Amino acid sequence: MRGHYVEVSEGYLYCEQHGDGGPDVVLLNGGLADTRMWDSTVPWLAKFARVTTWDYRDNGLSSVSCGPYDEIADLLAVLDAGEIDRAVLIGSSDGGRRALAFAHRHPERVERVCALAPSFGEFPDPTPEEEAARVIMRTHFAEIADLLETEGIPAAAAHDIDGWCPQVTEPDRRLLTALAVANARILTMPVAHNQELDPPIKTRFAELQPPIHVLVGKHDFQGTQLWAHRLAAQAPTATLSVLPHADHMPMFSAPAAFREWITHHANAAAYQAMS
Repeated sequence: MRGHYVEVSEGYLYCEQHGDGGPDVVLLNGGLADTRMWDSTVPWLAKFARVTTWDYRDNGLSSVSCGPYDEIADLLAVLDAGEIDRAVLIGSSDGGRRALAFAHRHPERVERVCALAPSFGEFPDPTPEEEAARVIMRTHFAEIADLLETEGIPAAAAHDIDGWCPQVTEPDRRLLTALAVANARILTMPVAHNQELDPPIKTRFAELQPPIHVLVGKHDFQGTQLWAHRLAAQAPTATLSVLPHADHMPMFSAPAAFREWITHHANAAAYQAMS
């Protein structure tokens, strides 16, 4: 492992690289996690790929933000610092949104995107089914806000993980809850400082050029599952896989199936690069 810091405008980003050969793979964390969420993934993935993990601003070992910043420019800085010309981007939850936005702005730097339960918030022009699913999500977020006020960060983090990850083992539940507590600055910030693609990527799926592979679990929130189906239907080169025993974090809830899926798409990227 080679850990280092990448300088960006008004801040710095913590990065690690693992492995020496194969395709470049860059992992993008879920919103309330950091590079530690990939500790069970990196050892096997780095056997056939050069794997880069990194922390967003306000997460993990990266700097806190004091004002708006361009989240796509931050990822570009990570690739440039790591001497990565083109990469497979694997993004979990909000990391899937970030990966897709980067692929839209910089398609020449992306071999393909593996979007794991990508999260995009409210649906534009929702169907009745999508609106009903968002009502459930809004209720969940309201419960988190209430727990923050009444019982504090640990209780809010535990409830959040229970909602997203009903299929994980108790040790993994404790790990994910601890990561949410450690990265709770995101929960308590009045306004998020990360600036996304404008207009946002959730309205521009049809414009995506690189291959997109979407993975979602049957035990995830219905809203996430519907976003996965919308992305797969609108992106011109998208595929969709649904894991019957997975939730929002398939690397924990369905590790064997997750490993098989990632290995297939990462190896496909390596073969395409050589051909």
